[in-house]
Amino acid sequence: MSSVSSWLLAITGVILLSVLCEMILPEGQINRYIRVIFSFITIFVIIAPLPKLIGKEIDFSHLFSSYDSSLQEDYLYEINLNKLDAITNDLQKEIERQGIYNVSISISANALSKELEIFSVSVDLCDIEFSSDFDNKNTLGAKEKIDEIISYMPSLKDVPVDYSG
Repeated sequence: MSSVSSWLLAITGVILLSVLCEMILPEGQINRYIRVIFSFITIFVIIAPLPKLIGKEIDFSHLFSSYDSSLQEDYLYEINLNKLDAITNDLQKEIERQGIYNVSISISANALSKELEIFSVSVDLCDIEFSSDFDNKNTLGAKEKIDEIISYMPSLKDVPVDYSG
């Protein structure tokens, strides 16, 4: 089969498929969208052999590469923010489980990198409260306990801790 006849067969097939879909689908918004989609497909099938006739290949990959990378960056950013929130929540819960309350925790990190880079942990002890079963009810004892908790968290190991309050 020659390339011209296969091209005409492809055009006929797309048009027949679009007519069949138009007959099957009910009138309304979806039918209009399907017509538009099949119109684009038909135009693409009609112009597809033109680059071969001209003798040049067209590379469409550059059209989508920047779009894909921006999607990946947004996705990585969201994942890193979720990790950061999970680490902060886990740390907060563990500190409260140990009997130390009203401690404000802030983690400084780069959420735009491929891997979450944590720079430091800031702990605000201004409004600190202790449970009745906490052993050493002063800020020095709380700092030691918080340092111990942070040292056991793999993502916060070797991260500097700044205290205020």
